[in-house]
Amino acid sequence: MKSKKLIFAFVFFVLGFLITFSFQQTRSNTDIVQLNENEWERDYFYRKQLIELEDTNKQLRTELIEIREKIQDIEQNLASEADELHDLVETKTKLQKLVGELAVHGSGVEITLSDSSYIPSDQHANQYIVHDRHIHQVINELYSAGAKAIAINDQRIYRDSYITCVGPVITVDGSTYAAPFVISAIGDPDLLDVSLNMKNGVIDMLVQENVKVGFERKSQIEMEAREL
Repeated sequence: MKSKKLIFAFVFFVLGFLITFSFQQTRSNTDIVQLNENEWERDYFYRKQLIELEDTNKQLRTELIEIREKIQDIEQNLASEADELHDLVETKTKLQKLVGELAVHGSGVEITLSDSSYIPSDQHANQYIVHDRHIHQVINELYSAGAKAIAINDQRIYRDSYITCVGPVITVDGSTYAAPFVISAIGDPDLLDVSLNMKNGVIDMLVQENVKVGFERKSQIEMEAREL
């Protein structure tokens, strides 16, 4: 009888141990599952944040490209406006030089017109001296060849200047000069030279009309601005 009680006690002890062990294992397994769920939630949260950051970066890159394109357009417009402004300033400067508002200097040519060394005393003497039309021919040719500024006997002439002939002398804007008449022109010496000395050009015609012509290239000519 006593042995049976010991056997039952042992059986119940083992059974209790197994039940206790099983319960602890169940709790342990439940904790592991719960831990795995927390990790999944945390991983999902980080993945979601990463996706949102990538979307934000993509949007920012798109905006950056658009801003760069706008800046490039603005720079091109400014460059275009700068070119236009530069052209306007150049045109204004050229016009100011032509009308005499600005002093001008540079290389060019010098043409000297003198009366013929032989002047007869009869009524044909007028055909052997320099007239205002001869000076006009030279000046017009110089302007056509690109002269920037012209002076007669160091007096600068302008678009509204007037040159007249009074007997053996000429007047330039009211100032009187006798021959020889020195016409200075600032411009490209090569172009001015070719234009004046071409065959049957201005100088040839002047020589045929008994005008003595001297021609010289100048490395530096200076002309003052018009007095206001």
